Amino acid sequence: MVHNIQSYKDLIAFHPGSYVEEIIEDLNMSQEEFAIRLGTTPKTISKLVNGEISVSKDLANKLFKLTGVSILTWLNLQASYDAKVIEIEELQNQDEKEICQLIDFDYFKRHGFVPPGRYTLLQKVAELRKLFQISNLTYLSQFNQLVSYRNTKGFDERSVVNSNVMLELAIKLSKDATDTKFNKSKLEKILPELREMTLKDGGEFYPILHSKLLECGICLVGLPKLKNANLNGATKRFKNGSVLLLLTDKNKRSDIFWFSFFHELGHILHNDFYSDYDDKDAYEEKEKKADEFAQEFLIPTKEYEKFIAEKSFDKSSIVGFAREIGIHPSIVLGRLQKEGFVDYSQYQELKISYNIIIRGNAV
Repeated sequence: MVHNIQSYKDLIAFHPGSYVEEIIEDLNMSQEEFAIRLGTTPKTISKLVNGEISVSKDLANKLFKLTGVSILTWLNLQASYDAKVIEIEELQNQDEKEICQLIDFDYFKRHGFVPPGRYTLLQKVAELRKLFQISNLTYLSQFNQLVSYRNTKGFDERSVVNSNVMLELAIKLSKDATDTKFNKSKLEKILPELREMTLKDGGEFYPILHSKLLECGICLVGLPKLKNANLNGATKRFKNGSVLLLLTDKNKRSDIFWFSFFHELGHILHNDFYSDYDDKDAYEEKEKKADEFAQEFLIPTKEYEKFIAEKSFDKSSIVGFAREIGIHPSIVLGRLQKEGFVDYSQYQELKISYNIIIRGNAV
């Protein structure tokens, strides 16, 4: 970020320091030399160039003597910048309120992220800023290009905001969980064990899953679904080399949970953390790659094609095939339903519903 230029939407404010910076560059001299010629300290010039101090009458007078640009011009530049910053702040404050209204604030009270009680809109804004450690809620409206998402729908503004809320909560819960750097070879070795966990009950597999991933430098965070967050999972690499793997209980069903889990592992294994959402083709290619990994790993193509060729999709055939390949039958059913071999209304009893609870992150 350029500190001497403030911008938001179509508003932009140039601090007088940005012009001083250009003058120093045109004169082909250091800030220290310019400060000496101006009759001030290098620290003052550094702060001015970085937009940390205003142009005073004294400084404007010195700049006039050195550059020939009038005192009034320098003071007007400062006044114009100050007025534009106020305009930007007012627009951001209004947008903050609108963003806050897109978020189900009761979610944070239900799950213990904020104290219970009644909140005004401004109090909600303040609580969310503090919770996410951000200065302005407009930050939540930006699609995070440092994260790989698995979503069930497109990302409109409401979805982007609420998906980022889920991500920020997961970061808060995981950023100091481990100093272990992600170890790809360790993860690859335990993949068969992770696949076998699809056959276990949620309360049984989740603690083991969390522990084994942590040994690989991956912090698994489960969160209850948030209204309007079209997000099943996300991954993010931290500065220390560890990795966040977020899963939500959106849609709750076991087939979606496990496919989302292995989809996110696909992103991690392929190092696909950086998603340029403006490049739709590149984004979709990475999503396709992660989907293919999850699909192939859970139900190998060779075995699946043999099963499909038999054209027997009753309940006992599905359960038998799942047992044969060592996977939970809901995962087989989910794929058959997605590909149109079985109606979505059929055999729902094969699917397990998972509910993630913040306390202990159990499912």
